[in-house]
Amino acid sequence: MTVVKNGTSAQFGTLGSNITAANEIRQAESRGKHWAIVLAGGRGERMREAINDWLGSYRPKQFCRFFGEHSMLEYTWERARQLVGSANIVTVSVADQAMYFDELNSNTIPGTVLYQPEHNGTAAAVYLALAHILALDPDASVIIMPSDHFIFPEERFVVLAAQALAYAATDPEHLILLGAEARWPNPDFGWIESVVELSGSEPTEVTPLQPVMAFFEKPDNHQARRLFSNNALWSTMIIAAKGELLWQLARALHPKFFHCFLYLHRLTLEVRFSCMQKEAVDKAISDTFKYMPELDFSKDVLQNATQQCRVMPMTDIDWDDWGRPERILQSIERYGLDSWLNEAGRRMC
Repeated sequence: MTVVKNGTSAQFGTLGSNITAANEIRQAESRGKHWAIVLAGGRGERMREAINDWLGSYRPKQFCRFFGEHSMLEYTWERARQLVGSANIVTVSVADQAMYFDELNSNTIPGTVLYQPEHNGTAAAVYLALAHILALDPDASVIIMPSDHFIFPEERFVVLAAQALAYAATDPEHLILLGAEARWPNPDFGWIESVVELSGSEPTEVTPLQPVMAFFEKPDNHQARRLFSNNALWSTMIIAAKGELLWQLARALHPKFFHCFLYLHRLTLEVRFSCMQKEAVDKAISDTFKYMPELDFSKDVLQNATQQCRVMPMTDIDWDDWGRPERILQSIERYGLDSWLNEAGRRMC
């Protein structure tokens, strides 16, 4: 794992337990801040053929500029900056995608970038960032944000996401999921079936939370139609929670997986107080990933923690994972976005 901070390589330290070092870090850093985990390691296989046709070569969609002046990752960073500030953004990608970060002005990359040695499931990306964050801020509240999603209007989303973070910061027992209002029975998406609790009280400006009944990952057509008719929500994988809650869920549900990241967490504590060569640390982490179970965060973590999940509907917010070319074109046309797809000569990346 290579770590980049503000575009420059950061050295690691020696391995092992060092309680004094941990205490020094905890005293030096203020506790309980808000952090963003930006997931930027997806391969986007469903978009591979379309991107090849459009560009003449392939790149993952989070590094593509479909509209405006920025890539999908850069738009995600803009949203994250409004929620937590630049220094508290941790972006996770994979080593074979480092070339796309090299194309960017290092001064525009917020916070810290962590590179996994290889793809190992979405749970590994989340917990790699979490191991880093909890070493710096043990009382952190985090929001997980995939970097390859379309969200409109962004201003309304930021308000709602800030509410989710505020809920999470004061509730150490629940994960707050943002669920998009379904526009059609799409079997490509994950779905969240929730309990809508009716209340006779006056409406407020704070979006209510709904208990989660069940998750459905990529249902068949019949099941998708049922979920749509029952007003189920699309799962966005945008989640706010206390970092410690996520940490303890991994400990309880997947002990072998957890201990891999406990090791990386301790490594992060050590790195700032010694002079171990970066190459040796990268090898240690590469070995850790080699023997790590491959887990999907939605399937292997969320779906086993339903009772601890609450969902916040993204009312009047258009969300899509832009996993198919026709949906990209539909969104561009629907909102009249300034896109190279509408004008000859505009560049996508």
